[in-house]
Amino acid sequence: MTAVFLGPSLPRAEAEKILDADYRPPVRQGDIYRLVQQRRPQAIAVIDGYFQDVPSVWHKEILWALDQGIPVYGAASMGALRAAELQRHGMIGVGKIYEAYRVGTYAPYDSELFEDDDEVAVIHGPAELAYPALSDAMVDLRETLAAAARDGIIGQDLRDGLVAAFKRRFYRERSFAALPEVMDELEVEPAVAAALTAWLPQGRISQKRADARALLEALSESGLEPPAEREAFVFERTSLWAQFVEQSADAAAPVAAQEARVLEELYLDPDLHAALRRLAVLRLQLQVPEAAPPIDDGARRAALDRLRRRHGLMSRAALEAWAADCDLDREGLDRLLSYESAVESRAQSAGPALAAALLDVLRSEGHYPALAARARDKRQRLEKAGEGHTAPSALSSQPLVDWYFEVRLGRAAPRDSAQAAREMGFADAESLLDALARERAYLALAGESR
Repeated sequence: MTAVFLGPSLPRAEAEKILDADYRPPVRQGDIYRLVQQRRPQAIAVIDGYFQDVPSVWHKEILWALDQGIPVYGAASMGALRAAELQRHGMIGVGKIYEAYRVGTYAPYDSELFEDDDEVAVIHGPAELAYPALSDAMVDLRETLAAAARDGIIGQDLRDGLVAAFKRRFYRERSFAALPEVMDELEVEPAVAAALTAWLPQGRISQKRADARALLEALSESGLEPPAEREAFVFERTSLWAQFVEQSADAAAPVAAQEARVLEELYLDPDLHAALRRLAVLRLQLQVPEAAPPIDDGARRAALDRLRRRHGLMSRAALEAWAADCDLDREGLDRLLSYESAVESRAQSAGPALAAALLDVLRSEGHYPALAARARDKRQRLEKAGEGHTAPSALSSQPLVDWYFEVRLGRAAPRDSAQAAREMGFADAESLLDALARERAYLALAGESR
């Protein structure tokens, strides 16, 4: 699915009627990198983005998305600006604002350069109120005043004078509501000022909204072709990029609440989790390749310990018998442990992206619907019974672990609950115990004896 970064340029309700997409808040630095890491959308459309007070989306993360084979489109606001800057590398722009940034002038104001990012900047309210615009973009003022001149309401000299007056203002202070004040400053004739004021309600134009719609309509119909003269580039993984990746991973947004409950259901099935975790690691490695780290003796011992616990190979004899059954000699076992170590290292370095990859694997492998249905049923039953936040007591913790592993899973209970929790996917032992308490309460409510 296409991911769209949208804010005040176009109401989301209107956008959803044009294009079925994954709509996200205005883009900020790191959002595109995390999006590709966690969701890998079919395409990315940037309409709105943050400017001054919040770090803006970095050109290099857009280049990285393009390098990953994901088309990136832009229009209307931040998207138009970045598309003009990166069009030679393959970012695709749409609309009059994009074209103006690309060529450097905004018709009919061809005598002045069009290059400032404040041309599309506005202040707006919070997401909860659907990003209401609290100022008007300079491009919308330009377009509206140009229309007034075409309609004969004002002359070209006044059009240009009004535009210049608005341009001198800080972007937060530009609005159609301020037009009477600006006309007073310029000492516009009362009759002309009255005519423009009367014309404005029906003549006002939002070029940002028009360009945003144009992009979504193009994506909903047949897509867009990349620039004809695309300039090939080699993505350089510099030290600055490595620092950015680390910072972006630390700031990664958690998965949605329902997705977290689905992951808990997965973690409660250690065998399924272990199998799908490998597919998730493979998915991450294909998306963002990383060189395998050197495998030392400590990593091999840790891999061997995990292998033995997973297959119940607690004695040397049991391990040797298992290796013989698998036709593994010493060299083959070392090779397997090196692979296991590399998988674990990649999983650990993925951070929050691993959870997102697991969710995608659950969907692609067909496990998600059943786990989601169970998670919803569990939540509803527990909340109805007043046990939505069921948690174990200190006295019941060990019996709870014993019950789950020995009765539910039919295997020996772990000696180290914290280690078992991490291997199962939980953050810590407390998270595991909370999940087990909910599981036992749910089974009792559902009438299951085990």
